[in-house]
Amino acid sequence: MTDQIQHPNHLAPYKHRQTHNLSLASGKGWQLKRYAIVAKGRVLSETAVKAATNAAFDRLPEAGTLDKPEGNHGIGFQLFHFSEQIPLVSPVFYWMWGSVLSNALQMRSYSEAPYKLVDGVAEVVGCIWEMEIVQHEINAWRDLVLNDGQEPQQRVRAYLSSVL
Repeated sequence: MTDQIQHPNHLAPYKHRQTHNLSLASGKGWQLKRYAIVAKGRVLSETAVKAATNAAFDRLPEAGTLDKPEGNHGIGFQLFHFSEQIPLVSPVFYWMWGSVLSNALQMRSYSEAPYKLVDGVAEVVGCIWEMEIVQHEINAWRDLVLNDGQEPQQRVRAYLSSVL
């Protein structure tokens, strides 16, 4: 079950894609900020977002806590990229060891089963549109969580409420 990815012009000029801030998702001890990216001619599918969110919670490791320096902190973000070539690409990232961003996994769906998420390409971190959001999240974590300001839980609340 694969789509043939056609790259008629893999070096086409960059064009901005619409980004949507979605509601925070919580499950299995995790808190995930969520963003959708929609390529021209594609639509944001709530059904696909729900399927990918559930798949992320099923695939993430056991959630850790912010107060422990080892392991993950149970906080991350998920992207839902409705691209031109693949119905949905959905990478998941999470924070661990205070200042390390982990790329948990990349999931994708195919035309034959647009709501069934399978593992994507392991070595792919993300495309240029996805990396714009990743950069925002890195800056938000650095500026809001890794600072000398409020108590750690207040910092996390500020991070979770910050959006692109």
